[in-house]
Amino acid sequence: MIRCRFKTSAGDYRPVNWPIKHPYWCSGFGEDHSIVVAYADDEAEILCNWPEASELDSENVEGYLFTSRFACPAWFTP
Repeated sequence: MIRCRFKTSAGDYRPVNWPIKHPYWCSGFGEDHSIVVAYADDEAEILCNWPEASELDSENVEGYLFTSRFACPAWFTP
């Protein structure tokens, strides 16, 4: 599994597929983009759910790490 930070469209940062397997969060905005942090099986899964994703920065992880900033989403059941 990976934890990936990437840029996506400014207007709507939600994934194009629903439901998705892993949690995600919008962590900020730029002038012409949103910044999303998402867990996924691999970068191909990120691009499937966010086809316009760019500047992917991924790291391999063993599991989810929820924090006060990246709390477990209400819709997600770990």
